[in-house]
Formats: sequence, structure tokens, C-alpha cells
Amino acid sequence: MKPKPKRSDIVIIGGGLSGISSAIAASREGATVALVERLDEWGGSIGEFTQMPVDSPSTSNETFFRESGIFEEIISQLRVNNQEGTYAGQSRALTTLLKSEPKISTFLGYHCLSATLSTAKDRIETCTAINLQEGNEVLFRAKYFIDASNRGHLAKLAGAPGETGVDSIPDPQGHHKTIFRSAALVEIGKSTEPTHFCCPKWINAKWEKNSISARTAWMESLDRNLCGFHHLEWISEDSATPNASELCWAAWDYLKNRSPLRDLAKRLLVKRVIPLPAPNNTFRGSGDYTLTKKDLLSGRAHSDSVAVGRSPLCENNSLIYSSTGKLALPQAFEIPLRCLYSQKVRNLLWTGGHASCDAVTSLNLSHPPTAAQMGIATGFCATQCIAQKRLPRTLAKEGYIEKIRGQLAQINHRTSILPFADKANLAVRGTAQASTTWSARNIEELPTEDGIETTACLVQFPIITDKLETVRFLVSCRGPQSFDVRLMSGSNENQNIPGTCLEVDSVKVAKPGKQWIEFNFNTQLPSPSWYFMEIRSVQIFCLIEARNAPVGFNVQYPRKLSQVDGENQYSNYCPIPNYDPSPHNCPVMEIIPNQNIYQANEVITDSSRPYNTPGLWISRPTNFSYPEFIELSWTTPISVSRIDLFFDPSFGYNSYPHPQPTKCGPSISLIKDYKIYSTDQNGKSNCLIEVQENLSAHRSHLFEDQPIKSIELEIISTHGLDRAQVFRIALYE
Repeated sequence: MKPKPKRSDIVIIGGGLSGISSAIAASREGATVALVERLDEWGGSIGEFTQMPVDSPSTSNETFFRESGIFEEIISQLRVNNQEGTYAGQSRALTTLLKSEPKISTFLGYHCLSATLSTAKDRIETCTAINLQEGNEVLFRAKYFIDASNRGHLAKLAGAPGETGVDSIPDPQGHHKTIFRSAALVEIGKSTEPTHFCCPKWINAKWEKNSISARTAWMESLDRNLCGFHHLEWISEDSATPNASELCWAAWDYLKNRSPLRDLAKRLLVKRVIPLPAPNNTFRGSGDYTLTKKDLLSGRAHSDSVAVGRSPLCENNSLIYSSTGKLALPQAFEIPLRCLYSQKVRNLLWTGGHASCDAVTSLNLSHPPTAAQMGIATGFCATQCIAQKRLPRTLAKEGYIEKIRGQLAQINHRTSILPFADKANLAVRGTAQASTTWSARNIEELPTEDGIETTACLVQFPIITDKLETVRFLVSCRGPQSFDVRLMSGSNENQNIPGTCLEVDSVKVAKPGKQWIEFNFNTQLPSPSWYFMEIRSVQIFCLIEARNAPVGFNVQYPRKLSQVDGENQYSNYCPIPNYDPSPHNCPVMEIIPNQNIYQANEVITDSSRPYNTPGLWISRPTNFSYPEFIELSWTTPISVSRIDLFFDPSFGYNSYPHPQPTKCGPSISLIKDYKIYSTDQNGKSNCLIEVQENLSAHRSHLFEDQPIKSIELEIISTHGLDRAQVFRIALYE
């Protein structure tokens, strides 16, 4: 049967989070997209077939890193449209999202068979895919192709140069050793009667000879729930690694016969074994730049950076199933455009773990949120290549890349560690004023609850004054005790890791119960930034916490060996994960002098998320009986046809690694209903925009070009928070 032809601007192979993100980014720039997925469900590695985590447990102290833009929309869809918390519901939510994009044509259950090249063999002209159930073939023709398979499938079919190799890991002495992996997904169920297991002689693998990190990950999974799906992994220096079946029965032999859980495992049985591709033994393409482990550890900046990742470093440990043994990075890392396209095949881009990188870094780039960020960048850049009739290599050069990065920043996509300077934004030329403004002193007005009982904690908070005199905390003590405190500055680019000790102080309390403790410093500070206070005591105490804290204040507690948080050489403390889409808790505290951090002028900066300071306007607590507002004005009228709003999606919360039953609804900090008014040079006011039931952290509004003297954002309600929070307002000609 002759293949059915399908012509589009862009063809994307792979329907995981990276492919979906890429398709959405390209379609919203006006390109027609064909999205092809070999499985019968959307989601790729996070689908029911493999059930990998959407996100992995963080090892980082980067409190406000969570992705924004298109990826934030996707996560919101998974939360709102998968209330039952199943993998099937997750795929359904992704389907709903894709069907809302009219320029995306979807091909589910289609496996890519071949690719044809131009006469010069420097461009893909077509690729053919077959429906694995019905046998129908489709011949895809496009201007650009994106490989989002996470296996380099299309890249290999097209003959793109690259490397396929196993891990090469340095030991403590710095000598490199090669390791081999295999992986499987095992479903465990209950039996009505006790069962016994005798390991067959053909199973040569002994579970105890597996890597300790892989064994620990397996036990952690069993501790959470004996029944259900569990990931298994084999990590060894021996090339004779067990296949999925051998891996399963070796682990099962240990569980049933020798493990501490053997009594509980008597009424368990194996229902299904699903082989998984071993990450890191995959194809990695050759681009104009190879991203390395050194880039990640150093936080190296790239002039052509178009995406940012945050996954912990994955070396000789369990991959993304658990963070056991993983190494925290000091900060996020930048991903240059030069590693996202093929050196040889001119119209081929890629995303995920098969980008141009070394074997270790491939694991980081396979992390679904990171791969999705890369996908957004490749989808967007492909449309620009088509529109400008330029090659990706050209876009990466000075003179072009600045515009690309600016356009990505305008869709709320993070392209670099530091905020991108948006020179086209007219808002920065004006002044801002607001109806009311939150002060750090208002923390005392929030509802409180007892925190974790501890002997030590670390408090992170922003300071914008050049002097710190006094900090007070509300604590609960069991009896008389003394407290020692260290005041520290930040130590890296984002200042999110405690560094140099600036001053110390001590205080004693004479009685038990809830009370204020006060530390006096009178310290000159180097610059506005994040600062840290480590509070220690010999006796146990409890730091009283405020609920729905303002952005920038949080408390971290000591890392525990039993805690699934990986290795972090930069701090002995870690934030407590918040899986609710709402602001996290913070200590009830008072800072002297008062910190007026959340002023109106924060909305006319380049920051749409916290960096060295919170970087947003917050109103006073209110019931919204009267709207809160923020107004931008200019001395002379400006011509405007577009306004972009960046609201707060609660950057401090974590996505659940696996689907969970959820309450329907977005983050409570999102603005729900609002209006935008303009005033012309004659003082005439006009309602430009009225929005109800907003569900997005980034809204872009287009209207007929007109001269204005001022713009007013009137906030009528939020999705539950008793104050208005806005990161940024941008206006364009």
C-alpha cells in the first residue's frame, strides 16, 4: 500500500514531554506541526508503559527554580485534568492539551521506519512511519525535523553523526571505569495464598552484586508501597548485564528469600515484567558544541543559551528512579543552542538525552522537565529558521541569538541563569505605583502552625537594605535553653546557597513555651540579595511557621541519611518539598530595619521569577471587596499594541513524581479575574481587556496600536490567596 502523504512545516518524532512542548511552542509561532509517537499514549517516559517520574526528588537548594512558560501550562493540565491521579488520566490530560492546538496534527501509535535525504545528504526530505496496529503508512514531508524520541531514533535513520556509548565514570582516584546498565518495570500484586520462590539456575545475576544505589532505590520503592509498579535497575562494571527478565527474578529471589521484607513478601507475586531501554546507552548526536559534566558543575554561561536545566548530576548511581547517590549541582545549568542541532544534517534538531553531550550529561538532559525546556527551544528555533530562511547554526551566532533569546523570554521561557535584558520592553521607561504594598513586617499577620521539632535549622530571607540590625523569631521551647546563630551571605550566582559567615550571636531563654528570640547584629551588608541564618541549640525547639508565606522567605532543615535527597556538598540543609500548588511556609519573624521588598517598581524589571531577590509586587492582605491595582505611567505618551502579564504560579512547590489524586484547581496565588485600563494623552480612560477565570501565569494581550499615557492593571480576585502578586508587566510596540 502506498504511504499517505502528510506535509507540514515541522515534523516531531516523539510524544513525550519534550516532543509535546516542542510542538506547542512551534504551533503557537504559526507553524504547522506533525507530532508522531510510537506508543498508544502520550507522555513517553512518563506514560503508563514506563511510568518514570515527571520530576525527580531535588537535591538542590534552589528554592524557586520550578519551570515556567509552556511547561508550567502542561503541569497545570496534568494537575487539573487528572484528578483521579492515574497514568491513563495523565495521557488523557495531554491529549486534551494537544487537541486545543489547531496547528498540531497528531499520529499516535506510529513508528518511524525510514528517512530520505537530499542529493547532497545534508537535509532530511521525508520520513516514513507505520501504524503498528493497522499497518497504515504515512510519508511525512517537512522543512524541519525534530528528534524528541530520547533515543536518537530519527537522527540515526538520517545518518547524523554521533556517538553511542556506555558510561565512563571516574573513581575516587580519578581513573575512569566503564559501567553497564539494564532496567525493567515490574508490577507486583497480592496472592491469596503464601508463595515460595526458588531461583532458576539460569539466573546468573546475584542481586547483592548490584550497585548499592540501585538496590537502595528498589527498597525505597517497596517501602512506599509493596504492590504496584516498581523500577528495577542493574549497574555493573561487567558487560554481561542481565536482561529485564533476569534482572526481575534476581531481585525477586532476594526479596522473597533474603531481604528484611521476606515475611511481608510471602503473599506477593510478579504480575508483569516490562523491559525498559537503559538510559545513557543511547545515541548522542554531534552538534557544534558538546555539553559536559564540567559545564554543569561550573554553571558555565553560554552566549547562545536557550534553555536551563536543574536535574542533579547522575553518575554511578540509580538514574531518575531515586535520588539516592545523586550529586547536587550548585545552581541550574545553561543549555546552548549549539548542542541542539546536527552538525551535518542541516534541518535536524533534537532534544533530550541524545543532544550533543557527554555520557554523564545525557542523563541530566533526559530529565523530563529539562528535556521539555529543550523542546520548547527547538520548536521555537525551528519556526524562526523557517521564517528567516536561516540555518540553526546561523541563529546561534551573535547578532541573531539575542533576538531569539528575547523572544523566548517574552513567552516566559527561561533561557539563562540570570534574567534576560528585554530591550524591547517599554514598561522600563515608565514609573509604577500600586494601591497597597506588602511589607516583610506583615509576616506576623499570617496564620501560624508549629514547624518541625529540631535542634538546628536554616532560614533564607531577602535583604535590600545595606544594614541589618536585628532579626526576631517566634519559637516554642520545652524549657530553658540557649540558641547560637550564624548570619551568612549567599555563595553562588543566584546566592541560593549559604556561604561566608558575616556575624554570630547567642541568646538564652529562661522559660518554656512560645516566645520571641532576638538576635542583634548591626552588620553592613555587601548588596541586596538572599541571606541565611543558621539557628542551633543543644535542646530541641520548634520554629513557629506562617502559612502562605510571601515569596523569598523559607526554612530548611538538616538533611538526614534516610532522606531521599541525594548528596549535597554545598549545604547540610534542604527545603521541605511542598507538593501543594500554593505558597510554602516560612518562619514567623521580624527584620529590623523593615524590608520594603515588594514595591510596585518590581514589575518593570526584567525578572519574571525570583533571582537574587523576590522580584515581584505583593499587595496588602485583602478580601478584594475593592480591587487592588498597579499603574504604569509615562511622562510622554508611548505607542503600545501588546501587553504581557506575568503572575505568580508559586515557584516554591514541587510536581509530584508520579500521578496523585488532586483537587481540581490552579495555584491559589494566580490572578483569577482582572481588567486592564488605558489612559490617553487627553486623560480619557478606556477598558482594553477584561479577563475572567484566568488559569495561566503568563498572559499576552494584543490590541489595536494606540498612544497611551498610563496603563492600569485592576485585580479583582485570585484563586484563593488573600493578596495580589505580580512578577512583571511588559509592553511592546
